[in-house]
Amino acid sequence: MWPNSILVLTVFLISSTLVTGGGVKGDKEKGVCPPDNVRCIREEDPLCYSDSDCGDQQICCFWHCGFKCVQPVKDIENTKV
Repeated sequence: MWPNSILVLTVFLISSTLVTGGGVKGDKEKGVCPPDNVRCIREEDPLCYSDSDCGDQQICCFWHCGFKCVQPVKDIENTKV
């Protein structure tokens, strides 16, 4: 039973990292996705799939429960939430 528990915990940690790690992506020259601290009960349908789906000044980010075109931020460390 012990090895199964470790396996379940490992899979859970990896999947949660993949889900939360998608918050900051995009073209580094444009900037990065702004922080999104909204907790979602249900995800919305995506309005974009990549930065090329957005205008020149926007990037595709997971924002308020779904992928949307948003204004990037230059430095995520200095962005106030």
